[in-house]
Amino acid sequence: MVELKIGGVPEHFNMPWQLLLASGILEKSRITPHWADYHGGTGLLAQALHDGDLDIGILLTEGAVQGIDKGKTFKIFSFYVDSSLTWGIHVPVNSDFKTVADIEGKRYAISRYGSGSHLMAIIDAKARGWFTEDMKFEVIDNLAGARESFKYGDSDVFFWEKFTTKSLVDNGEFRRVGERKTPFSCFVICVSDKAFHEKKEAVLTTINALFQQVNQFITSADKVKLISDFYHLKPEDVEAWLKDVNWTPRPHLNPAMLQTTIDTLRVLNLVSENLKVDHLVGPMEV
Repeated sequence: MVELKIGGVPEHFNMPWQLLLASGILEKSRITPHWADYHGGTGLLAQALHDGDLDIGILLTEGAVQGIDKGKTFKIFSFYVDSSLTWGIHVPVNSDFKTVADIEGKRYAISRYGSGSHLMAIIDAKARGWFTEDMKFEVIDNLAGARESFKYGDSDVFFWEKFTTKSLVDNGEFRRVGERKTPFSCFVICVSDKAFHEKKEAVLTTINALFQQVNQFITSADKVKLISDFYHLKPEDVEAWLKDVNWTPRPHLNPAMLQTTIDTLRVLNLVSENLKVDHLVGPMEV
């Protein structure tokens, strides 16, 4: 048996992975998968791939690009979700911030530097024409850390996936003052260089099996209930979310979309001038 360490954020996008892991299909191919939830998001996933703690990771596209540019030893092997991610812009419910205009120059809670919460805060501020050179960031590790940071007044603004935080908006802990969609497809499947060289067949088998599961899932009449039960979301919220989500139906790389991501990050001075799409991708053999 070949052991594969797989990880991603504990969010509804990864339902197809959870169904695949529960199906026993990989074990029939003599693969033993181990899933780990990374509450700290893409920055932590990128580091885990680099350190050898993960073989396969599901990362936000912008974080994967920035991680590879900074020398992390993994590659992008396929897009996983082709649609954009909708980030909610949150403030503490007891704050004086009522609109997006109120957060200019305030303190942003981020899971870590280079994470989606960090990058999207900059992308949003830049899109609004705000000065971004002296933005203030407070590293809070994860969603739980953001809640603590808000509670004790250590930060003012927090970007996180809209539906993951919706329960906190509904219960009156967070106020959502705006939204920002990523200007690129949101999730990619990344493989560590070490895993690809040492476990290539198992990696390719797993990625192929994953996309077979994706196609079964997107045509399933039970997908709302599956997501609602597994991720503890309201069915009506899942239905609303699914209207804007497009999982990738087959393994593929989209060089134009990766170039858009590079160009977006380069304008923000978040990637090097010589970064090219070829530096990001692994061989498409799936």
